[in-house]
Amino acid sequence: MDLVSQGSSVMNDEDRALLLRVNALLEELIETFDILEDGEAMRSIRESEEDLKAGRVRGYGEFMGELKKSGEV
Repeated sequence: MDLVSQGSSVMNDEDRALLLRVNALLEELIETFDILEDGEAMRSIRESEEDLKAGRVRGYGEFMGELKKSGEV
């Protein structure tokens, strides 16, 4: 006997919400693993962290100003 075809629902709204949250978390984990396996991405992240520690950063306003000045925006 198929519960779905009878119009019954095995899951309530709370169950569905939990299932959607679990699905979202699993997707985030998969994306994290994809990045961890990507050598170039990890190298870029490490370089960015080094730039941040060394103070080689600028604010959003300054960055946008540079892009506008160069004609890229």
